[in-house]
Amino acid sequence: MKPIQKHKRRFVYAIAAIIILAIASAILYRSLLRGSHNANLSHLPRRAQPGPSSAADQQMLQGKFGSDVPAEERQSVLAELGSPDRPLPDQTRQAQSPPRPGQQQIVITQPLGTTVEDTRPTLTWDALIDGWSYRVHIEDRDSHQTGATSPVLDEALWQIPNPLQRGHTYLWRVEASPSGSKGATSPTPSATAQFSVLSDEGEREIQNLRADHPSHLLLGSFYSRNGMWREAVLEYRQLVDEVPDSPEAAKLLRNAEIRSNAQLAAGHPR
Repeated sequence: MKPIQKHKRRFVYAIAAIIILAIASAILYRSLLRGSHNANLSHLPRRAQPGPSSAADQQMLQGKFGSDVPAEERQSVLAELGSPDRPLPDQTRQAQSPPRPGQQQIVITQPLGTTVEDTRPTLTWDALIDGWSYRVHIEDRDSHQTGATSPVLDEALWQIPNPLQRGHTYLWRVEASPSGSKGATSPTPSATAQFSVLSDEGEREIQNLRADHPSHLLLGSFYSRNGMWREAVLEYRQLVDEVPDSPEAAKLLRNAEIRSNAQLAAGHPR
C-alpha cells in the first residue's frame, strides 16, 4: 500500500506543479501583451490637453463672462462674435502693373496698415530685381517730422535703431537704386505704407492679458481691435485647437485670416 500511496502523492504533486506553471505562464503572457499594447500607444499622437484658460474661453464664446473681464474687453469680444462672416474676396491680391523699363518694382510687406507693439520694428519689403541698394524713410504722419532714415542697405529689411513714439502713426517708403550708381540714377520709390505703434495704455493692457493664464480669445480680440491681424490669427488658431467644436471660434479665425490676407494684399504698387 505504501508504494501506491507514495505514487499517488507524486502524481498529485506533478499535477499541482503543472497547474502552477500554467497559471504563471498565463500571467506572464498577459503582462507582456499589456506592455506591448502600451508601447504601441506611446507612439500614437496625443491630443493636446486644454490649457487652464480653455474653459473660460469656452464660456466667453457663449457670451458668459466672469467678473474679472473688463467691460471694454467684454464689449470687444461680443462685437466680434456678433459681426457677420466676412465674404471671401474675389482675389487676395490686385493685379500689379508691370514696372517701367529700367525701374525697380518694390512691394512693402511689413508693417503694412497695422499696429506694432515693438517700438523698434523690423521693416521688410520685396524687390523683383537683384543687385539694388535701398534706403528707408520714415516720418510721423501728423507732424511730418522725420522719424528715421536708414543708411544704404543691401538687403530688403531694416530694424529701426532708435525707439519710435508710442501712440503715433508713421508713414514709410523705400527708395531703390542700382548698387554702385552713386546718385547717377534717380532712385525708384515704393508706395507709401503706414503703421502705428501701440500706445502706452495698449501696452499695459496687453501685458495684463498675458499675465497668469492668458486667454486666446481675449488676446485675439485685443489684436483684432488694434488691426494686428497676423497676431490675431495666431491666437485664434490656438483657440480653435483648444475648443475644436466651437463654430464661434472657427468664425473668429476665418474672419481674422481674411483680414490678414487683405492686409498683405494692400501692399501692391500704386
